[in-house]
Amino acid sequence: MNVGRTRWRWWWSAAWLAALSACSTGYLQSQIASHASLPVHARIAVLPVAAVSRSSGEEMAGEGQIAPGAVTVITRELYDTLEQQTDFDLVARSAVDQALAASTEPPLTPMAVQAFAGKVGADAVLRCVVTLYRERVGSHLSVSRPAAVGLDLWLSNGRDGRLLWSGQYHEVQRSLSEEVRTLPLYWKRGARWLTAEELSGYAVTELLKTLPPVHTDADGTEKEK
Repeated sequence: MNVGRTRWRWWWSAAWLAALSACSTGYLQSQIASHASLPVHARIAVLPVAAVSRSSGEEMAGEGQIAPGAVTVITRELYDTLEQQTDFDLVARSAVDQALAASTEPPLTPMAVQAFAGKVGADAVLRCVVTLYRERVGSHLSVSRPAAVGLDLWLSNGRDGRLLWSGQYHEVQRSLSEEVRTLPLYWKRGARWLTAEELSGYAVTELLKTLPPVHTDADGTEKEK
């Protein structure tokens, strides 16, 4: 065996991997309540997206930065993904806005959520907070600063206001050389540095995949778990 040639090949392969671009060390967490139960084609009211910056330590050194336009982008991503990739029906945004304008308090507590859902005829209420939205500096080939996105979502039951599901996604995109373990995700997302809009679209899609699934009963009818 030619050790020198083997070492050279290993070094070349490592150098090639290090030169490749974007990957992820972001994370997704979600929880479904044991009492989660919604009818098929449940009507979901999406509250206006809020932007609340915060700091979560050295691991997310870019946390706390929310670029202009973040709320608009995330709102569009939420509505598009819910309409195209879920079985839920959405309450019209105009109806949500009118009900909020007439409310004496925001639907953040169980009682307020219940009252708000009753006004708009919603089975559940979805709330989203943007905690991080930082645009990349550079191009899809090379960056001096990568895009970063942080989202927190909550889905509450319209009947009693109790929490049904929650999801969090936080990611600062990293190079493949920084996190080789995420090679499959690197290829899945096009082997490049993403914009903040592209990264947030991925985040929203992955989060909403973890919503309570629809199950089929023995009689063939479907119900929400």
